[in-house]
Amino acid sequence: MKKITLASFFTLLITAFSFAQVDTIRLKSGPGHRTIVTDRAPQAIYFGLGGSGPIFSANYDRRFAKKLNGFGFTAGLGFFGATGVSIFSVPVSINYLFGKQNHFLELGAGLTYASAASYDFVNDGSSGSGSTIFEHINLGYRYQPATGGFFARVGMSPLFFEGEYITSYYLGFGYAF
Repeated sequence: MKKITLASFFTLLITAFSFAQVDTIRLKSGPGHRTIVTDRAPQAIYFGLGGSGPIFSANYDRRFAKKLNGFGFTAGLGFFGATGVSIFSVPVSINYLFGKQNHFLELGAGLTYASAASYDFVNDGSSGSGSTIFEHINLGYRYQPATGGFFARVGMSPLFFEGEYITSYYLGFGYAF
């Protein structure tokens, strides 16, 4: 299952980069507003620390429309490994960007599947594993230029599971296209 998920994720990333076209970016003006519109939906790939990942994650983000703000989605794969413990996660969320030009307020919500395994090397050699799905909310700042290039996001992400919650902070950086 993990191999299929990883293969699907990397196939999606390769496909996203395979466009051999020139992007058109224009400013659409209306009464009292100006919006940057592109010839395709803006996308980004980025590495995340913390947040819905919950430790380390590689993520793909895409807008639903051909503009930088508005609704979009994010999907990723997360992993953390240390002596005797490993955590694998798949965060998925819907988000909305408020703002203009390159600077946005990001609001999002979604689910994260997490699977963990542990092994006690020191004491009795016992092991354990389990998985869960938890909810998360994202609230933060996003820098995403219309012309592509460096992408960054920072914020907080409360994680909800089994009637409890933890506030996690996140930092992400990558490439917008």
